[in-house]
Amino acid sequence: MIKKYIGRILVGFMLTAVFIAWERNLIELPLIDKLELIAYDARLAATIPEPEIDPRVVIIDIDERSLVEEGHWPWNRVKLAQLVDTLFDVYQLDILGFDVVFAERDSSEEMELLEQLAEQTQDTGFLERFQDYKPYLNPDAIFAQSLKDRQTIMGYYFDKSITRSTRTGKLTEPAFEQGSPYYNMLTLQLTENRAEDAKEGEMVEAEVTSYTANVDELQENALGAGFYSIPSQDKDGILRRIQLLEKFDGAIYESLSVALARNYLLSETELITAVDESGQEVIEGLDIGTGTVPLDSEGTTFIPYKGRAYSFRYISATDILNQTVKNPEDLQYVIGIVGTTAAGLIDLRNTPLQQNNYPGVEVHAATVTGLLDANFRSRPYYAASAEFLLILLAGILLSLLLPALGATSQTLTWLGSSAALVAGNLYFWSSENTILAIAPLLLLTTGLYMINMAYGYFFESRNKAKLSGLFGQYIPPELVDEMAKDPETYDLEAKREQLTVLFSDVRGFTNISEGLDPKSLSTLMNELLSPMTRIVHDNGGTIDKYMGDAMMAFWGAPVANENHASAAVQSGMAMLKELEPLNERFAEKGWPDVKIGIGLNTGNMNVGNMGSEFRMAYTVLGDSVNLGARVEGLTKEYGVLFIVTEFTAAEATEYEYRILDKVRVKGKDEPVTILEPIGLSDEVSAEEIAERDKYHEALELYKNKKFDEAIQVLKGLDREYGERFVHQLYIKRCEHFIAEPPEQNWDGVYTFTTK
Repeated sequence: MIKKYIGRILVGFMLTAVFIAWERNLIELPLIDKLELIAYDARLAATIPEPEIDPRVVIIDIDERSLVEEGHWPWNRVKLAQLVDTLFDVYQLDILGFDVVFAERDSSEEMELLEQLAEQTQDTGFLERFQDYKPYLNPDAIFAQSLKDRQTIMGYYFDKSITRSTRTGKLTEPAFEQGSPYYNMLTLQLTENRAEDAKEGEMVEAEVTSYTANVDELQENALGAGFYSIPSQDKDGILRRIQLLEKFDGAIYESLSVALARNYLLSETELITAVDESGQEVIEGLDIGTGTVPLDSEGTTFIPYKGRAYSFRYISATDILNQTVKNPEDLQYVIGIVGTTAAGLIDLRNTPLQQNNYPGVEVHAATVTGLLDANFRSRPYYAASAEFLLILLAGILLSLLLPALGATSQTLTWLGSSAALVAGNLYFWSSENTILAIAPLLLLTTGLYMINMAYGYFFESRNKAKLSGLFGQYIPPELVDEMAKDPETYDLEAKREQLTVLFSDVRGFTNISEGLDPKSLSTLMNELLSPMTRIVHDNGGTIDKYMGDAMMAFWGAPVANENHASAAVQSGMAMLKELEPLNERFAEKGWPDVKIGIGLNTGNMNVGNMGSEFRMAYTVLGDSVNLGARVEGLTKEYGVLFIVTEFTAAEATEYEYRILDKVRVKGKDEPVTILEPIGLSDEVSAEEIAERDKYHEALELYKNKKFDEAIQVLKGLDREYGERFVHQLYIKRCEHFIAEPPEQNWDGVYTFTTK
């Protein structure tokens, strides 16, 4: 059986191999990468919870109203110092982070002029007063003083541009100093090399080349700092990951989010390592006291989005400066992040939540809450192995299974397997916070489905058309459909099979034809043969030919049917029943009543395409066929409409029969018992059975040469049940044998010398 589908199976295996090569990073398939990103976004959007405001994080918003009331940005450092003092002294903020950098000193022309005067004057009184008031005239000093001894985390950013290598401001102490064993475990992101002497499209490690940090005085007075650069956008420009650790000058630095969460918890950062599939120790995640936060080899993690934009509490900076915050308790003992949503200043990001106006400061806020809860989705190092096995199993199973199924079963199998893969993937996504690729699996299952459906459409349709051309004129369309499932099994080559053949003929056709004009005769025959043909087709029969008023059909080929004899008997019974409404319609048209004779025989026959080089026909030949034709002719001799041979009756045992005779037909030496079907055993009445059994008694008396007794039984049957032609036939035979007794070795067989 597998040989029949070997072509499609091999194509399925090859498609599976392509996906495995992609998963093993042996080839690039950008379409799969793109679809997997889309699938990630769809899962995130479908499973993200209803937004709940996290009371632990508040965004101090330099919004439009703040700029209108407090002046354009950047504000002077004195105002920023006032903001810090108010947050900590009035509202009792726990820790404050800045999603902005103060890389330049805040100086004014007036201050510079006073310093020049102080350098040139000899007025000691002026100099004394200048030194006393100088701290109050230095905005940076005032801002630095507000930061001192408070939990304030400054922000800065790294730059990986190969065209710039400036280093501005003072970096904070790294999270892990030079010489840390973790340094080499952390790899650098790959980016396209844009150097003039580089190969086009060559990917190289993106090293930090420069940074922009805060002025020394501010950083020295702050508790710490963290980088807020967010370089980890995917190729489609959507922000799905955030950098938590970065390598620079032999040390490892932490992000603003990590610094805020760690200091809020008063904890230290611990890196968690694991051994990957190649046996190398790699960084698996970090822990700030709440549990493992997954990291990839580049120090990035998936952003734990809490909802669409503005899912956090925003408090306008001007309300804080003016101490008009409606709910002061919102700022008490929480983490505050200074950011902006003002037009022209806001750092907008494209997110998986189908938003292109997501504030960058909220990315940090979402990451902070994720760190506090250790609630991140991860793609562990074993994910690739799991995906490899899933692709391999799905590819092999569907490649072997789909070719053997019909179109409906293929569709249900494809939908079922795809649904199972999606359900399993969503389980790991939601319950285990584990990200496994789903797009390649769905593409693979869909690809295998489409291959098999296309094969069915193009090739099986062609086979069906071929079979229709070969057998369509003989058998019903539903059998052609059945044959199309296994076209190699069916052909026109001659073979010997046990089949059942039917012959039917119109009684008195000559008289009918003489009484009708040619057009009416043609119409009558069409209206007669059409329902008779339909009955044959409905019972799985094959029309052999029409011979004027006669029809020939057989059962058991080209589609095998173990119950071919029963199907043929059922067809004969239905044909006789169909005559009743037909004759009613014929009478309305003024046409004569029509009767038909039907003969059946079961036996071994030669079946196949036979004929000459000029014309071929799919037909049956042999002695068993000839016997069927002779039996049909005997219907007139016995005054019945339907006769079957003993061979058919032996196969179709669910019917009751009336034995007509044991005869030797012309052209055959061996006698055969012929019978008249009465009906299905469970439908024949007790009265009919009693009549039949009484008739069989008369037949036994006849065979035993008790002709007088047989005559009495037969006449009694006529009086009780009505006269039958066959009763009169045997009465005449009995009277003949009484007058001229048969020979001593008479076997009761009646020999016909004509067809």
